Amino acid sequence: METIQLITESPIYKEILADSFGGVMYNVANRDKYNALEIIALWDSLGEGLQDSAGGIMKGALNFVKGN
Repeated sequence: METIQLITESPIYKEILADSFGGVMYNVANRDKYNALEIIALWDSLGEGLQDSAGGIMKGALNFVKGN
């Protein structure tokens, strides 16, 4: 399965997106509520070009949980 598809199908990623629409994600204190190690590893395995092409929503969500 393609790496980006694995990320988008992850329940953690879906939770992050749901929280982002409610503004919960943007509270930095909530960052640790996500057990996002698996999707962070998948994200980090992508080259910079693929990360750039993944779209702003995915980049924003992954940068948030990574603390960037």
